[in-house]
Amino acid sequence: MWVRGEGFRFISIDCGSNEDYTDEDTEIPYISDKGLIDTGIVKTVSSDSPANLPRFSKNLRSFPQGTRNCYTLRPEQGKNNNYLIRATFVYGNYDGENQIPEFDLHLGVNEWTTVNLTNAGPNGFYYEVIHVPLTDYIDVCLINTGRGVPFISSLELRLLDNSIYRTQGRTLTKMWGYDVGRNPSDFSVR
Repeated sequence: MWVRGEGFRFISIDCGSNEDYTDEDTEIPYISDKGLIDTGIVKTVSSDSPANLPRFSKNLRSFPQGTRNCYTLRPEQGKNNNYLIRATFVYGNYDGENQIPEFDLHLGVNEWTTVNLTNAGPNGFYYEVIHVPLTDYIDVCLINTGRGVPFISSLELRLLDNSIYRTQGRTLTKMWGYDVGRNPSDFSVR
């Protein structure tokens, strides 16, 4: 499941994809989530969505059944390492309801954030956290809070050097991020 590249290891999961592939623009390999989770329904964003959406944003997995649906990630390096976890959500009116849901995101049993895409725009939004698991696996869970059906477009896990963020077994959540120089027409920074 781990991809090796230029001194670091990472997992990039295209939630809802039926095949593994390498993104043509970023050259990042994505794996399908079909072997990682056995719940949820694969959906595609509306044809009204922007044509320049990255491939990983065009499909998604929604979870109309159950209160808690989890991806279990098993990083090769295991516990007590720093990982950047990024979860991306592109609603794209996939359900034809034009009602953006709100739901919670957990790391294991601990709340990470509330996913609120009201002001996200057509390209969606991502949430990031730096996490040091105390076990050899990481559960990333979508929690139905009764305010719409949870869904996810992509899930990424990046191993970080332990000297960068000394979290001592804790989690760091990004509160704000500022872009100070990227061309606004570029979708993402890698």
